[in-house]
Amino acid sequence: MQWTPGPGRCTREELLRVTDGGRRYEPSGYFGTWGIEAARDAIAADADLVMALLDDRDPQVRVAAAYAAVVASGRIDDIRGALHTRLRAEADPAVRAGLVLAIAQLAYEHADPAREAWAKALWSDPAMPPAVRVSAALGWLCLTDTPVPDVLCAVLDACATDETARLMEPLPWMRAADYGGDTGLRRCLRGLLRPESIEPQWDDPWSSPPALT
Repeated sequence: MQWTPGPGRCTREELLRVTDGGRRYEPSGYFGTWGIEAARDAIAADADLVMALLDDRDPQVRVAAAYAAVVASGRIDDIRGALHTRLRAEADPAVRAGLVLAIAQLAYEHADPAREAWAKALWSDPAMPPAVRVSAALGWLCLTDTPVPDVLCAVLDACATDETARLMEPLPWMRAADYGGDTGLRRCLRGLLRPESIEPQWDDPWSSPPALT
């Protein structure tokens, strides 16, 4: 249902996109875009059920609920409020990182300019856990086209460690970019900070990926 940041897509313009806006066809020939739209409408219609799962005892369920909620076609204000409420109460650092990414993704999809300052406040705060600061940095990079400041690079150098990458590895945003022997976080950082270094876009699952030049 979500846009998957495959080869060449871990960029500031594409990492947090929910859909690519293009036509999608299933192997049967069915126009799959209709199914995607129907799924997003269904999540909006049952948003209360999804938002309730943000309080589930299982941290993986809480992350999955956040990931699903942001693709809803409606109830955006309610979903945004529920994500922020859960973030304030959340103790698990990986779930907190996922909630930050979900809030940033919702802001990216639904033009919430206030989230840019919110994300910057999080990644600038040394009291925040490293994974939260890194997620906020990823979100901020996608919410603005401002040149990357040196202070943000310093935060990422300090916080985007192998330990943080392992902690964030189960997050669906990271799993979508985790391939080719690199962690999802490392691949995302490469695409966001050095887009010229990432692989050419490759959409054909039956062919070999294009060689790097």
